[in-house]
Amino acid sequence: MAQLSYGSDQVMESMMESSNILDSTARSYKTIVIGRGRRQQLVKSEGRFCMAFRLEGQSNHLCYRVWKELIPDALKRYKLIGDRLSKVKLEYFSNFRYVPSALKMKCDGSVLPGIVMDWINGKTLDSFLQEDWGQLSDVQRLTFIRDFYYMCYELRENGIAHGDLSCLNILVTPNRELRLVDYDSLYVREMGRDYYQTTGGAPSFQHPERTAPKTRLHASLDDDNFSQLVIALSLWIAYFNPSVTQTYDESNLIFIPNDLSGNTGEERLRKLSSSQGWLKAKSYERDFKHITTLLDALKSVSGTLSKVPSLLNLASKDVILSPQFYSLLDKRSATLQSIQKVAFCTACGNKFTSGEFDYCTACGTKRFTYNG
Repeated sequence: MAQLSYGSDQVMESMMESSNILDSTARSYKTIVIGRGRRQQLVKSEGRFCMAFRLEGQSNHLCYRVWKELIPDALKRYKLIGDRLSKVKLEYFSNFRYVPSALKMKCDGSVLPGIVMDWINGKTLDSFLQEDWGQLSDVQRLTFIRDFYYMCYELRENGIAHGDLSCLNILVTPNRELRLVDYDSLYVREMGRDYYQTTGGAPSFQHPERTAPKTRLHASLDDDNFSQLVIALSLWIAYFNPSVTQTYDESNLIFIPNDLSGNTGEERLRKLSSSQGWLKAKSYERDFKHITTLLDALKSVSGTLSKVPSLLNLASKDVILSPQFYSLLDKRSATLQSIQKVAFCTACGNKFTSGEFDYCTACGTKRFTYNG
C-alpha cells in the first residue's frame, strides 16, 4: 500500500535522479544542484503539502511541484482549479498543468502527483516590505496598496479564493507586480460546497475558527476575507510608518498568532484590541478614516467565521479604480455617490457631453467636482 506522506529528504532523493521525473516536459529541463558531495541539494522551496523544485531551460525556468503529502480528491480539485484559471487568465497565477504522475519515489516505487508551472521571479511579501518599501515614494506605496485591493476584487469577481493569503504565498516581482503561489488551498466556484479546506492558513492572518476549527470546514469564496483585512491594515500602517516593516517577517505582519487567540469571542476581541498591532493602528485613525473601517471589520474575530466581511464590502471596484482612491477611503462610507461632476465648464461654459470627461473639450480646463 502506498504511503500517504513522504519526508522532504525522500522527495529530494528521488528528484536528484532525473529518471524518476516522469513528466516529459519537465525531463527536458535540468535540475539545479547546489552544494557538493553529501551536501548536494536541489534549488527548492517547501510548503506543508508540496515541494517546489526549480528546473532550468535554455530560455526560461519551470517550477516542478510534487506532493509530499497526498490531499484527498487532489485530481478532481486540481482539474477544477486548472480549468478555472485557464479560463480567466488572471496575471496573479502562474501557468500551470496538473500532472497525475510526476515523480517516482526511489524509496518504494510509488508515483506522486505534481504540477508544472512557470517559475515566478519575485520576493515574498515580507522580504519586499523589509527590503524595498522604505525606498518607495508615497505614490508608489499607495499604488501598491491599491494593486492589492484590486487583486482581491479580481479574485472574488472571478469566483476564486486563494485560501491561504500570507507573506510566503504572495510574491512581488521586480516591477512590483503581485503574484500568488501555492495553489493547494485554492477555491474556485465550480467546487460549490463539495470540497473541504486543505489548510486553516497562517495563524497571524486567519480567524481562529479557521486555524482551530471544531469540525472540517468547506472551502468557499469567503476563505480570504479575514486575511485580506489583516494584510490591508498592515499595508496602511506601513504606508504611514514605513519603519514598521522591519518588525514584519515571513510569519507575521501587524499581528502575531497570540493576538488572534482565545477560547471565547470576548477573549479574542480583548486580546486583539490590546495588542501592539492594534494600538499602533489606532494611532493613525485620525490621519485616515479607513483605518477605523478596517479595525471595525476585524472585530469580527469575536464572532463566527461566517460574519467576517470581505474587503470588497469596504471598498468597491469603483473606489479602487478611482483616482480619488485614497480620499474616498478617508470617508466613513467608501462610495463614489458623494462625488459629483458639474454639467458645464466653469471657465468657458461648454456643456460636457459625457460623464467620463474630466477636462473641457473646448478649452481644456479641468472639470470641477463637488460633494453631493
